Amino acid sequence: MTGHPVALLAERLADPAALAAQVTAAQTPELAETRSLWHPQSLADGHAGVALLFAALSHTDPGHAKSAHAHLKAAVTSVQRPAREGLYAGLPAVAFAARTAVTRPGEYASLLTKLDGQVARLALRLVEEDADRTAAGTAGARMLGYDVVAGLSGLGRLLLAAGPDHREATERVLAHLVALTRPVTAPGGETVPGWWTADPVLFSEPEGVPGGHFNVGLAHGIPGPLALLSLAHRAGVRVPGQERAIRTVAEWLLARRSPSGTGWPNVVPLDAELKAASGTAPALAEARTGWCYGTPGVARALQLASLALKEPRWNEQAVSAVAAACERDDFPDPTLCHGLAGLTTIVTLMSQEPGGSELTALLPRLTDALAAAADPAHPFLWPAAAPGEGTLVHRPGFLDGAAGAALALHHATASGAPHGELTWQAALLLN
Repeated sequence: MTGHPVALLAERLADPAALAAQVTAAQTPELAETRSLWHPQSLADGHAGVALLFAALSHTDPGHAKSAHAHLKAAVTSVQRPAREGLYAGLPAVAFAARTAVTRPGEYASLLTKLDGQVARLALRLVEEDADRTAAGTAGARMLGYDVVAGLSGLGRLLLAAGPDHREATERVLAHLVALTRPVTAPGGETVPGWWTADPVLFSEPEGVPGGHFNVGLAHGIPGPLALLSLAHRAGVRVPGQERAIRTVAEWLLARRSPSGTGWPNVVPLDAELKAASGTAPALAEARTGWCYGTPGVARALQLASLALKEPRWNEQAVSAVAAACERDDFPDPTLCHGLAGLTTIVTLMSQEPGGSELTALLPRLTDALAAAADPAHPFLWPAAAPGEGTLVHRPGFLDGAAGAALALHHATASGAPHGELTWQAALLLN
């Protein structure tokens, strides 16, 4: 693979000490943001996330296992833990990366036993923090409580992978997410879906959405719980009300598409939800074509629900929506979270499922574009677009960086690659 962008990036990221020094000592504006975001125990921007690349490569080339282990060791031995831990930060991030690096039975068993216990305790604490509100049926779900990146959907996916030893904790997470789908009474007296929240969509927009909203992004909204509930159902891990909850969310999402019927908005504000519930379709703009928000992430969650409950109609609409999304050319960012790598990964996975074969023909265009976006002149080949700006930032990590882009390209183009105990796509709740 000499000259291949994935191989070239792997060479540049192989040494964790050299990479950390490159990032933390950076003085250029393009790397300044990376320096501020870098944390050894981050799945997004840290050794834990970079380890995912080498773990995936090691399943076909054992020589990469050494680099995966080195990055895991750098994450484990970090003396600094983040203020808030979730799937993408702290010990859960290390646990996820370690599980993807398992290539033979018993590998990392001692580490995972310790970390899985920490993940279970963290998840149960989040459940307890919201237990009184949920039991009372009071409106006001917290996005941080249930989302993928920092909440229960992400932690629940990790617990599901941990297996029978943490079945009780997994079931409590699932039961909490089932409760999230029950109707509640909004502050104005309206009956609304239970995932209504007054939280701001972004921390940078503290005023939030007037009247609150219903988040539609896979990263932070109701598709995350839908994906986890569906994956658990397929794995035989089920709690009372789980099938009803899956149906409730899937039908709600299908009824909240854009007027064109092919995409989804970032959020549905309360006033738009009330109109939709009365039969008037909300005229909401489609989100960008990304994993975090937009058609690809929502469609994959719907496909997982379809496969769990054997509802081919949902799958047909999900596949059709993603095929339409592939016709768009608004991919200024090559990364997993916002851009081309995320779409490529989702199309690859969806094409491999029953009823998804029509997407196979769309992959060469996506992979060619992703490979073409790699430029050896950039320190990590795939630069990311700075939010709201025309400048580029250079991030080596998984979610918004080069490691994620490389993983997407490798996954879409490598034939017959064996899977480990847990694949990196599970961090995105895609499988």
